[in-house]
Amino acid sequence: MTKTVLHKKDKMEKEKKRLQFDFTDEALEVLDRLQETTGLHTRAELIRHALRFLQWAVDETSNKNATLLVEKDGNVREVILPWAIGNQPKTALSGSSRSVANRN
Repeated sequence: MTKTVLHKKDKMEKEKKRLQFDFTDEALEVLDRLQETTGLHTRAELIRHALRFLQWAVDETSNKNATLLVEKDGNVREVILPWAIGNQPKTALSGSSRSVANRN
């Protein structure tokens, strides 16, 4: 198993470029809820963390359509990742999981 450090400052964060994004009201509400839940100070900080997490997920699951998620109680679930099967994660902002099957 590989270990990835998600909190490490990288070159991408040091050489900043200004970008502008358009968000729907629904997406902005999700962004703000995530910012509050995670305790991150800014939306930009939240987006940087989300980008690092997505990069980690892509790296860890490359050439696979699924990965395993081990819950605190020991249950193991197979999680189908939308980008691995060519679908766009359209329901990701609604908070619902896309394709999750129990492995027990």
